[in-house]
Amino acid sequence: MPVGHYAGCQLPRRGEGVMLIKGTARWLILLLMCWSSAMLANSKPVVQVAFMDFPGYSQLDESGQATGKAVELVRKLLNEAGYDAQIRILPAARIWLGLESGDVHLWPGVLNKPGLDEHTLLTGRDLGQVNINLYYLPGQPAPDWPEGLRGRSVIMITNFTYTNALNDTVQNPELDLTLYKSNSHRGAVEMLRRGRGDYLLDYRAQVDVVLEELDGVRLEHIEVAMQPMRLVLSRHSGFAEQLQTDLDAAFDRLRAQGVELDVTKQ
Repeated sequence: MPVGHYAGCQLPRRGEGVMLIKGTARWLILLLMCWSSAMLANSKPVVQVAFMDFPGYSQLDESGQATGKAVELVRKLLNEAGYDAQIRILPAARIWLGLESGDVHLWPGVLNKPGLDEHTLLTGRDLGQVNINLYYLPGQPAPDWPEGLRGRSVIMITNFTYTNALNDTVQNPELDLTLYKSNSHRGAVEMLRRGRGDYLLDYRAQVDVVLEELDGVRLEHIEVAMQPMRLVLSRHSGFAEQLQTDLDAAFDRLRAQGVELDVTKQ
């Protein structure tokens, strides 16, 4: 039987078969290289996100998963930007350390923690305005800020960030203020109700949640500061600048689609 024929089928000659195999191998290698390059181009690091415990906005559900209005908004932005995320609820002190070390890549909040500027970047888009109020009991006159606090006592939240201007005010020796600390917003409200401080300096959103839980409890207040909420990014993540660019672009695309991106209006 002639070489190259078998049972009526024509096979490639020996030299042609070798060339065919080599050509196929080259194409397979080229395809694998292109696929690998595409995968590397599309792969992005998992973003380590940290939130403070904030009922209604960022908290753990019964299964131990992070949930809430702010959590879902950040997930939406990261998904639009093409990132997966690991989201944790952490104490404030651990968030600050994580931003400084790079263990925390992203924290949604107000950057006014002294010493964090050199370790962080801010996204260029606001996620809403954060109000800080001075609370007092019903029946008392509204104080003049800040002179009306002279010689009085103010309750604040341990490890919580206030604006630099507010910190300077309460630490002004000329006002002769006595400062008390509470580990929780609810505890701070209870301290004020029981007369263990004349005023409470706290974020409106947190106090609103506490007052909803304490049915029938009412507090008076004056607004003393308003700050934009941003996404705070650790410079030590290794991709902070790219993440900043991607998140701002994702924000703009979602806003153009009519998506509500103010966390206070979710």
